[in-house]
Parts: sequence; structure tokens; C-alpha cells
Amino acid sequence: MNMGTLVKAIAALLLLTAGVFLVRTYWIDIAPIMGEILGTLREARLRYVILAVLVYLLSVYLFAVRWQQVLSCVGYDLKATSLVPIYFGAVFVNNVTPGGNMAGGESLRILWANKRFGISYTNAFKTIFFERLVEAIPIALLLVYILYSFPSLEIKFLPIINSLTLKSTHLLLLAFLTVAMAIWFFRAKFASLFRNVQKNWNQFKKSFIPVILLSCGVWTLDIIRLKLVALALNINLPLSLIVTVSILSFLLGALPLTPGGLGVIEGGLISMLLYFGLPLASAGSFVFLERFISYGVSSIIGFVYLSYYGGFKIWEKAKKKNHNDQ
Repeated sequence: MNMGTLVKAIAALLLLTAGVFLVRTYWIDIAPIMGEILGTLREARLRYVILAVLVYLLSVYLFAVRWQQVLSCVGYDLKATSLVPIYFGAVFVNNVTPGGNMAGGESLRILWANKRFGISYTNAFKTIFFERLVEAIPIALLLVYILYSFPSLEIKFLPIINSLTLKSTHLLLLAFLTVAMAIWFFRAKFASLFRNVQKNWNQFKKSFIPVILLSCGVWTLDIIRLKLVALALNINLPLSLIVTVSILSFLLGALPLTPGGLGVIEGGLISMLLYFGLPLASAGSFVFLERFISYGVSSIIGFVYLSYYGGFKIWEKAKKKNHNDQ
């Protein structure tokens, strides 16, 4: 076991231990809240839950269409429906491995695409890298929207010092300064990244507009799905808060601590919803139902696809490849 894996295992164990300790310590307080959450979930409007699941399935299909557009640039004319099983298989792998968003799943996509369609590892990697790079544009725009719409923060440093109020403009400026500093400190890596993008731009440029539109469509569907979850539970959430939930789920899921961000995403989202004044029962039921769709349903479908298409053998090969690369 290498040092990176050991650190992840220790972090996951510490989180699990802390969670068990808190539950045992505060069980008397937690039990009534769990009862309220279950009661809220039992009263959920089924039609909105079904619509939320369908919207999620549509978003995965758009992911497949997006990859199809990029693959066409390297000479592979495939149907989007043939790529859907690969996407769901990758989602399952990401849900059960503590590698952060897209770590193990993308390796599976590369190996599966090679085995099933004969796509070279290099071309598969380049197409995935390109679509993820383009997807960063709508993510950045959503982050700007969140920072702009975020309420003012009162930060107190010491009792004798007046509190500092950070408005949305301050948050935006702070974010831009942070990005600028990150680019400066890692300018060598960014320069290498820019050269690679420039080198492959002519090959992929015809898919840029479709990819960015499809990426925007996927994030729009994610926001719609979260709105449907809120409607199912009769919870009124403003657009800015729904967008924040969407982006925060993505960022927390990228932390390589627990499989699929279990515990990390739920704790982060509930804490954020509580900060914005949502009752604990409502926040808990919202996060539980949302994770049932994005984690539970996706894992079930991914497991079925992996079993049917022999993807588990490919996954084992991906794990060995990742181990050898480390």
C-alpha cells in the first residue's frame, strides 16, 4: 500500500469513527429528527420524484452525446446509446471508490472504450480531457453566479475588532485573486496544459460549440433535477441556493476521502442548507432524496451495466493500471 492510499484510508477511517461517535453521543437528539425526515420522505410527491429520476437519466444521455461529438473528431462514428453503459459504469466506479470525482471512472471509460470500440488509449484520453476542459467553462460561470448572489458574510476576528462584512463583490474579487495566484504559482503546469490544448485544438475545434452547449445543458438539467426534488418535498428553494447545492456537490465529491463522497457530501450540503435557514428535517430529507437519485439509482444502473457487459473485468484492469502508474 502506497502512502497516498494509506492517507486516504486513514482519513476515511477517521471520518467514519467521528460519525459513529457523534451518532452514539447525540442519538437521543437525532432519533426524533430522523423520524421527522422519514415522515417528510413518506409524504413526498411521487410524480416529482419520477421526473427527477428521468431528468437525471437524460443528463447522463447528454454526457454520452457530448462524448460522441468529441469522438467524431478522431474518426469514431458511434451512437450515443452505445456510450451510455460506459458512462453509467464509470459513475458506479466513482461511487464505490474514494478517488474523488472521475478518478477511477475515467480510467474505466478509457479501457472500456478501447475494448469495446477499439479506441486507442491516447485518443480516448484526449477526448475525455477535452470535454472536461470545456465543461470547466459553465462550472466557472456558475461559480461566478453563486459568488455574485451570495449574501453578505459577517466575519468576526476578535471580540475587540469590528466584524468584517464581505459582500458579493468582495467575494468575486477574492475568488479572482485566488485564481490569479494559483495560476502564478503553478504557471509551469498551466503553460504545459496550454501547449497541449493548442496542439490538439485544430483536431477538436469543430466539436467545441456542441460540447459547451451540451455541458451547459447537463448543468441545467442538474439544477432542474434539484428543483424537482425540492418540489417533491414541498420545500421552497431559491435558484441561487439550488445552483449552490449543485456546485457544492460536485466540489465535495472531488475530495478523495470516502467512496462517492459518502458522508462528506451529505454533511456539507446539510450544513449549507442549515446556514441558509432551512429546518434540519427539511434539509435532511432533501439531501437524502437527492443522494438516492444521484448516488443510489446511478449505482444500481451502473452495477447492472457492468455485470451485463463484463465491465467488472475491465474495472479490475483499470485498478491494476492505476496501481502501476502510481
